[in-house]
Amino acid sequence: MKVFVDNFFLAFPLFFIVGAGYFVTKVGLLTPSLGAGLAKFSFTITLPCLLFRLMSGIAKQSAPDWKVAIAFFGSCLIVFLVGNVIASRWFKLNVEGKTIFGIAGVFSNNVQLGVPLAVELLGLEAMPSVTLIFSINTFLMWTFATVVIELSRAQNASVLKTIIEGIVRTVKNPIVAAVILGGIWAMTGLNMPIPLSKGIDLLANAASPVALFSVGIGLTQYSIKSDLIKSGTITVLKLVLQPVIVFSLCFLLNLGPEETKAACLMACLPVGVNVYIMAQEFGALQSSAANALLITTFLSMITLPMTLTLFGLL
Repeated sequence: MKVFVDNFFLAFPLFFIVGAGYFVTKVGLLTPSLGAGLAKFSFTITLPCLLFRLMSGIAKQSAPDWKVAIAFFGSCLIVFLVGNVIASRWFKLNVEGKTIFGIAGVFSNNVQLGVPLAVELLGLEAMPSVTLIFSINTFLMWTFATVVIELSRAQNASVLKTIIEGIVRTVKNPIVAAVILGGIWAMTGLNMPIPLSKGIDLLANAASPVALFSVGIGLTQYSIKSDLIKSGTITVLKLVLQPVIVFSLCFLLNLGPEETKAACLMACLPVGVNVYIMAQEFGALQSSAANALLITTFLSMITLPMTLTLFGLL
């Protein structure tokens, strides 16, 4: 119990910033439109600066074990299939609904919550594995969901074209671009000019509080209204089943402690906002996705340190 309490207070400041953003917006001190601006600033400027800084020094760290990707995305496949079966048999959803339901159980808030939490809770040693996971994650999830849904709609969707479009969209993503550029800079072995380095450091240091605060503001746009059974089931898939399966796969693959910590942390994260965007784009399960986003974000304040404590990772 003491270990959990210690880990809870270790993670608490980060979730406190999320809560602060939510509270000040709910009481009218800030507006949701400001949250959108902060989220954009975070996504396009501060987080890329943080990741560029981390990646530019990655040459000093050991390369990630690629088996961590097998463990994490293997869990995604298993949980997605379980979610698909539940969505089909329990909720009688169509292909679009089943796909969104399954994706919601595995698509985490990797960037806005995952990166700050990983840096603060796990340290720089875990960042190569964390970077490997979220760099692949968005491309895989969006492309997979798009291919499944478009093929089901019989619109002569081209799998190859969809994958190529997904690759282009992924590379243009500021987060992924920062990871690539940081890795390239690291390979050059050059020292960055001090004024430029200090400027990047200032923006990078703002990444965690800005990202977390914008998450809190963004959550005020959602409310728990309906489809609570579906949302609750997604919550169990995301915060319980996926972490258990990831930990099990890490054990079976004999991954090291840093890789196991990284994979399990990313699995313990709440549902990402991309799931809601995906639900809107495909016109399926919007209310359930919004509810699950809100519920899992607040519950993860307890479940994340609790799960990592039970696994002996913090």
